[in-house]
Amino acid sequence: MDEIIVLQTLYTLLVQNKTNRVSLVRLQTEINENALVHKLVPSTGKQVLSVHDILETIKRLFPKKTSLTDGQLTFYNLQLGEMRDTLFTLYERLKQELVARVKESEPAIDALIKDKTTSQRTRLLVLCRDTLLNKFEEHPRSKMYLGSAGHAAGAVRERLDLELIRQRTPASILELQAWLQMCVANATMYHRSGTVEWRDARASQGELDETIGFVRSVLE
Repeated sequence: MDEIIVLQTLYTLLVQNKTNRVSLVRLQTEINENALVHKLVPSTGKQVLSVHDILETIKRLFPKKTSLTDGQLTFYNLQLGEMRDTLFTLYERLKQELVARVKESEPAIDALIKDKTTSQRTRLLVLCRDTLLNKFEEHPRSKMYLGSAGHAAGAVRERLDLELIRQRTPASILELQAWLQMCVANATMYHRSGTVEWRDARASQGELDETIGFVRSVLE
């Protein structure tokens, strides 16, 4: 990057001066007032290019073709057309390097974005889970779902209760709703029709619907 900045500034001054000489002081001033340098300062931490940096860069770009006398840089056998071509070559090389770096970084960047998005979504789903469960547990009948209805008797193959749901992270709000609905359905099917437990299970369906409606209204 230093080579591009030095060469670009040097080319501009030589064209303006219409000579093969450039003041080193002016060259340094113009370089360090370059807009690109100021944009790079925050990322590089490098405030300015020193005289030493500039001279070393010029030596690399023009080996054995310059001299410094009384603060004046003199260029020998200078061809502005060749300098312009060199500048374009450096631009193209830098562009290709940056493109390659971006491509190399894309998988890591995509992974970070995906991880951040997933983390945010997971936190939101956990918040919705806790909010919905807390609201549902305000109803007295929700206590019947502290245990999995019918599981101990073998009537229900998979245990499903409020404690277990609170330990899970749902993939979506619909899945969370389905878990709670399954609790109500299991209790309704397990208890004999007409019993107190059966009536409580039936009544808890309305409480669940009310809770889900409340949480959805909050999310909207």
